[in-house]
Amino acid sequence: MKALEAAFEWEGRYYAVAIRVAAAIAMVALLVVFLVLPKRMEVKPYELRRAVEMVMEALPPELEQIAEPPKVERPQMPVAAESEAEVEAETIEETSFSEIVKRPVETDIPVVPFWKVEVKPTPINVPTPAYPELARQAGIEGQTVVKALVDIDGSVIDAEILKSSGNSSLDQAALEAAYRAKFTPARQRDVPVRVPVSIPFRFSLQ
Repeated sequence: MKALEAAFEWEGRYYAVAIRVAAAIAMVALLVVFLVLPKRMEVKPYELRRAVEMVMEALPPELEQIAEPPKVERPQMPVAAESEAEVEAETIEETSFSEIVKRPVETDIPVVPFWKVEVKPTPINVPTPAYPELARQAGIEGQTVVKALVDIDGSVIDAEILKSSGNSSLDQAALEAAYRAKFTPARQRDVPVRVPVSIPFRFSLQ
């Protein structure tokens, strides 16, 4: 019993001293390691154990007789006329644009977000927009996203460009097609409501 008490008494008296001595010895050892080890380590690049040999084989006669596919020439960009006489010499047919008339938006019919409406509108007929001839000749492609407001009868009463294709003629054609789209009516708690929808239109020459 006395030996155990003496051991505890020695530990309580010299424990802190022993910790400090051990820490000092560790720091000295680390200092010696940093002084002895080299300060710079050189990394040698990886070298192949043996040289790589390139083997080239001749193509079989069947592959040499295959003809290359014909090159498809893309339509050239329109070039501005150099004089007024050249402009008058060209005959351009009269172009008619269908006028877009927005119907008045009534305030007594609520507009409900698409994600919130209970009975969502589904497309019945979304016409394909007419490809503008100048854009077709110039080889211009793109995608226009139109934000359309669907009325209680399923028709589109308002539309605006949500994401432009980068070409005004393509965007205008997409707007005209969006106004001709038809949807099923949307309902919220058995009440007809107006809902905005997004309609993407892809213009591709292929």
